[in-house]
Amino acid sequence: MWPIMDSPITKDRPLRIVGAGICCLDHIVVAPAIPWGDTARVREYCVQGGGLVATALVACARLGARTELLSMLGGDVVAGQILDELEDEHVSTRHVVRFPDGASPFSFIHVDEKTGERTIFHRGATGLAWQRTNEDAITGAHAVLVDDYYPDLVRDVTAVARAHRVPIVADTTPSAANADWIRNVDVLIAPRHYLRAGGFGDDVDRALDAIHAMGPATAVITLGADGWAASDAAGRTRGTAFTVNVVDTVGAGDVFHGAYAFGLARGWTTPQCAEFASAVAAVKCTRVGGRTGIPTLEKTLGFLRTHSANDWTTVFC
Repeated sequence: MWPIMDSPITKDRPLRIVGAGICCLDHIVVAPAIPWGDTARVREYCVQGGGLVATALVACARLGARTELLSMLGGDVVAGQILDELEDEHVSTRHVVRFPDGASPFSFIHVDEKTGERTIFHRGATGLAWQRTNEDAITGAHAVLVDDYYPDLVRDVTAVARAHRVPIVADTTPSAANADWIRNVDVLIAPRHYLRAGGFGDDVDRALDAIHAMGPATAVITLGADGWAASDAAGRTRGTAFTVNVVDTVGAGDVFHGAYAFGLARGWTTPQCAEFASAVAAVKCTRVGGRTGIPTLEKTLGFLRTHSANDWTTVFC
């Protein structure tokens, strides 16, 4: 049982979350896992926008936040598809810079029809170069989400957000390559493979300590079907994953980050943010596509009230 308190969000200052990072296009096929060289029948196919921060912002928008994206795209048809979908999802793209001679990123994603796990084939962006962040896009935000796809963009945005005391939530795997901007981050949410990449084995506590040593006051590691682990000034907590009929895990991590930022912006504690994010990500996994199954706030709270051992009946949104 826990009390849930909202931060001072008013009509004059509605909940606003800004994201800086990749937006791309995903071609998703659901089919059996087969040996290379064989042929498989595709059960489902969809094309929709993707990208770490972009999908996280879609989650924030579905939950009811005002959202804005800072990113880069080329002058190709792919860019138009990406932008149209983001606008349909009520994610502002006025700060997305287009380069006529550049190429926008896209992915082909195979989802195993038995497990819901995905394999990604990605074509990276080319011909794009970030110049400078419009500080007006950052000031007044309740939270800023970043990923590490465009290093110059994330360095610039985290510096601006830090200067304006806007909380920063990062989706990245910590390393020496991104240590320079991670020190500006308030909440770093790393994926499970950070345990292996960092040489921690199964020692989650050591991995959390390593994140803190780089600067973030709050460290979270998502553990897939094993839930999540978190650490902040109040202590360490663990949460289990919610049991759902998993159809597709594409975008689950992105959605977790977005939902976590939503809770942070409302002033919730780390365990509250993490459990809420876990619920949003779980519901997402019940539909094909990284964004198709992202729930509304009402649906998420309904899910939590029937699936969580904690008391979510006192949430005021």
